[in-house]
Amino acid sequence: MDDEHIKDEFQRMKLTAAVERARGFISQYEEGLAFYRRQLEDTRYELGRLDERLGGGQAA
Repeated sequence: MDDEHIKDEFQRMKLTAAVERARGFISQYEEGLAFYRRQLEDTRYELGRLDERLGGGQAA
């Protein structure tokens, strides 16, 4: 193997690791978004129920 081939192999390993790291960050971000969206919807639902019981009708 020549030096250029070895450099290319290491560069490929470095880029592959960077792609995997980015995919991990994106996955965590999307999971966080899904969690907070569910939490937001659950909270809005509960607010609606409380508004009904209080005779309000104010939208959140």
